[in-house]
Amino acid sequence: MRAPICNICLKSGILCQGCESRLKDGKISELDVQISKTLFEFAQKHRGLEKINFKHAIDAGNLIALVVRRGEIRFVVGRGGKVVRALERRFRAKIRVVEGGTETRKLAQDLLTPAKVLGVNVLYAGGKEEYHVRVPRSHLRRLPASVDEIQISLAKLTNKNIKLAFE
Repeated sequence: MRAPICNICLKSGILCQGCESRLKDGKISELDVQISKTLFEFAQKHRGLEKINFKHAIDAGNLIALVVRRGEIRFVVGRGGKVVRALERRFRAKIRVVEGGTETRKLAQDLLTPAKVLGVNVLYAGGKEEYHVRVPRSHLRRLPASVDEIQISLAKLTNKNIKLAFE
């Protein structure tokens, strides 16, 4: 398993000087460390977790987005969603797993599941780009968290100004 912290820190549970300095510099967060340790612990019980490449986590209150490498979502979700449910119980928040480095629509769909994304529009106003993720109004109840938390998560994931639009 690859994580934001080194394997020695994962096995010992104590951060080495290198990982400690990355934490102090803000390159990794305390949440990254906690989730890395938890995933390493779960990897002992759940097959497939030892293969993942966990990049970082984004916290938006009651919603935590885990960023993994392309094609590894299924390992973090686990069979029948066991791993994600265990993570949700441990961190007392909704957990969504997204693929890093993918397009905005794919990230939005991964984050908003089970709600459906109709599309992503780019608006150019005053020299600034604003992205509108279109969601059916009937799917408002299916959203995993509040609209504000989702918009914050999407903005942090993509480094873009993103709003949800309901049709």
